[in-house]
Amino acid sequence: MTAVAHDATVIARPMSTGLYTELPPAERYIHRTRDAALIDLLRRHDVETLPGRRILELGCGDGSLLRTLVYFGAEPGLLDAVDVDPKRVARAHTALPGISISIADMACLPYEDDSFDLAFAFTSFSSVVDLRARRRGAVEAMRVLRRGGLLVVYDFQANPTNSRVRPLPEREVRHMFESYPLDIQRVTLAPPLVRLLRGRRTLCRRLERLPFLRTHLLAAVRKDI
Repeated sequence: MTAVAHDATVIARPMSTGLYTELPPAERYIHRTRDAALIDLLRRHDVETLPGRRILELGCGDGSLLRTLVYFGAEPGLLDAVDVDPKRVARAHTALPGISISIADMACLPYEDDSFDLAFAFTSFSSVVDLRARRRGAVEAMRVLRRGGLLVVYDFQANPTNSRVRPLPEREVRHMFESYPLDIQRVTLAPPLVRLLRGRRTLCRRLERLPFLRTHLLAAVRKDI
């Protein structure tokens, strides 16, 4: 799937369904609700549009979030991304040839201080099981942000079935970013439950009202110092 440019004001309007048409129903529900929460969070922090902003993704994988950001108006020439897995970086390069994607560890970023307006870490910190490396990644993320810049973290808090990753609880986020203003909320109905319900919107929406069934956190960290 290739990146599709969209109207620059799309982030300020309700989302189109076009971004999710290739996903199965359960994954479509998970992505739509996650992205709706993301847009609300960005707008609360005065990020109404993405064009003209220099943006970094930490741990981009195959480029799924990068495609979403481009759809919401981010300019490929102003997007950078890193991942430690060369194979995933290669796949992201193939799908998104106009974006600068590097093989790099988020704990040692190849960028100068104050380089980016926005940074995103989506299920990235949970992939770093060593707590010291996680904290170095947090320091690096804030280092490369400009003053007034925003880091957005989306990650799971519950124990996953994958033993190669480690959950990121809210208390740890608060500790990692204790020097910065934080905006944290619980989001995303437990994905196994969404898949069991096959993404049926009415049923999922009802269950999503129960905070203990939301397994992920979405946090904005503002660099105001």
